[in-house]
Amino acid sequence: MRYKNVLLLVLSSGLLFFLPSFVSSESEIVVSTGASQNTKQNVRENILEDKAAVRETIQLKKETKVAEIKEKKETFKEMLQVQKEERKTKMEQMKESFKEKRADFKEKIETIKDERKKQLTKKIDNRMTTVNKNQTDRMLKALERLTEHVDKLEERVSKAKENGVNVTSVETLITTARTDISAAMAIVEEQAAKDYAFTITDEASLGQSIKASYDLLSQDLKKAQESLVKAKEVVVTAYKAAGALEKITPIPTVTTL
Repeated sequence: MRYKNVLLLVLSSGLLFFLPSFVSSESEIVVSTGASQNTKQNVRENILEDKAAVRETIQLKKETKVAEIKEKKETFKEMLQVQKEERKTKMEQMKESFKEKRADFKEKIETIKDERKKQLTKKIDNRMTTVNKNQTDRMLKALERLTEHVDKLEERVSKAKENGVNVTSVETLITTARTDISAAMAIVEEQAAKDYAFTITDEASLGQSIKASYDLLSQDLKKAQESLVKAKEVVVTAYKAAGALEKITPIPTVTTL
């Protein structure tokens, strides 16, 4: 019995000796674990901050690029508007210059003694004026439709560019298309303002005067038509180029002629 009591006393003393070290080790483990958790939390926060900074940088670049594109478009539209105003001024000047020619024609036509020739000349003159008006009206409407096609294509290309698609080649074609459309518009509007009143000197040369005016009208309309076709071809090429880059939109059937 005495031996057991001594043994218990020794064991108790040993536990008391080791207990402070045990408590200290456990505290260190707790502190170490807490520090590790704080470090992980800091790492996570740093990663999130880095990601947020990257997103902000990407968004800033995207907004800057969009602003540049918008500014470029506005500048180009302003240029086209200036050209439109210049064309309008030129047309008014042309109409004024043709007034004198038209007045001279009306005066000279009354000098034709042969009534049949007189009425036929008036009829041909009216017919040529009507043909010129109808043809130029058709061309102007066609150019307006081409402009609408380019506007729609430009919107789709801009969205594709925002998504990281390289659309430089298509943008170049769009710029070319707008330039060609503007050039064709100038030719057609100028054509619409022209007057093909005959130069009447005498009845004997009346037929030659009519033929000369008719041939000039045909040549001028052909030139205007060619400018329209050229603009249309560039628009179609731009759509095909966009389709080759990405399935932005099906290539439409551009019916303008």
